[in-house]
Amino acid sequence: MKYNFRSFTVLFSCIAFLIYTLSYSQEMDLKTYIDMVKKNNIDLKQSERQVLISREEIKIAKSALLPDVRLNGFYQRDFNRNFLFINDFDGSITRLRTNFNNSVNANAALNQTIFDAAVFPAVRIARLAEEISVLNNAYLSNELVAQASSLYWQALFTKASVAVLVENSNLAKDQLAQIRKLHSKGTVSDLQVQQAEIFYKKTLPSLENAKNQLGKLMNDLKVLANISMKEDIMLTDDLETIGLNNPIYTNEANLEEQPQLKTLKKEVEIADRQINLKRKFWYPKLNLTAGYNYDAQANNFNFSDNENNLFFFQLGISMPILSGGSNKAKIAKATLERETAELNLTKTKQDLLNQLKTAENTYNNAMANIETYRETILLNENEIEIFKKQLSLGVVTTIEFKESRLRLTQSRLELLNAYLDLHLAHLQILRITGQKS
Repeated sequence: MKYNFRSFTVLFSCIAFLIYTLSYSQEMDLKTYIDMVKKNNIDLKQSERQVLISREEIKIAKSALLPDVRLNGFYQRDFNRNFLFINDFDGSITRLRTNFNNSVNANAALNQTIFDAAVFPAVRIARLAEEISVLNNAYLSNELVAQASSLYWQALFTKASVAVLVENSNLAKDQLAQIRKLHSKGTVSDLQVQQAEIFYKKTLPSLENAKNQLGKLMNDLKVLANISMKEDIMLTDDLETIGLNNPIYTNEANLEEQPQLKTLKKEVEIADRQINLKRKFWYPKLNLTAGYNYDAQANNFNFSDNENNLFFFQLGISMPILSGGSNKAKIAKATLERETAELNLTKTKQDLLNQLKTAENTYNNAMANIETYRETILLNENEIEIFKKQLSLGVVTTIEFKESRLRLTQSRLELLNAYLDLHLAHLQILRITGQKS
């Protein structure tokens, strides 16, 4: 009775643990996972902060066009008395105090830039920098979606590969059981039993490696989405369920929405603005200053008896005459940077076009191979069924059955590889063209 109670307790605990585990396994299709990556990824959050920073830079650049108002003031208390001694004609000495116990001063100044040729190019450069930060954020988001999708499909591929390798191992195990049964009847030799045992054992390492690889990919998925390692996730999509049925043909026009190329074009435009900014170094600057100054002194805080008020306006002009060649060098440097940005744009566009054509070929080849692999699998499945019956009769050898089993396994893995190539090539095309997955 005591033994039965303990068995019941252990069974109940196992069932409770299983229910707890399943209840906390988060099911995710590709869209749900991508949404979580966008929401939780730290790199993307940092990029979004950079966009906000660039917007503040525009405000800083614009502030040069607005008036600058400053207020200053102080109060001073003198604890010493300073005197000026004067010798009179009658020989006496007159003593005059030269300081006061209390002194106050207050001034206000308004500075307004009337003309500065460098302000407007600087504002435009700040705006372009903000546009670049937005494009960089879109580019990073695009790259993260591609990376997340690639990991997701690789994990599904490995998961499906594990299922194929499990079935391969089970077939080898069934073969071993059948050979042992025939051996007990004396219809097969000891060598065939040993061969069947070795063939079965050889299926285990590749299966274990695939399981380990699946575990690593699942951890990578969690890291990318900032999911706790303790949390279980379950991928619900099917690698072979795909709505990509038509060949894809690409051209240079497909790159018009590519965030990376848009960013490089903005960098070329910024380089042009920098050249324009440096050339305006010789332009004069006009500045208007309006001010008010109040100064008063007294021994008893009655400042009205000894105060001064000053109102003034000042128009200032500043014009550089000689820069020692530094501005000319700055213009030359900005011109070289502009040429470098243009070359970088051209090179990047060529690289993306090559990548796009490679992805297009991979995609179309994968589509062509999928149907061939499906037909091959049907043939291999029919062959393995025939060999199963022949094995039970002792007609087929263990090596022939093993080769048939390996052909079936290889065909199934090749089909999974073709589907993975199809998914990854499609992702690559979306990434290069800047389209949303």
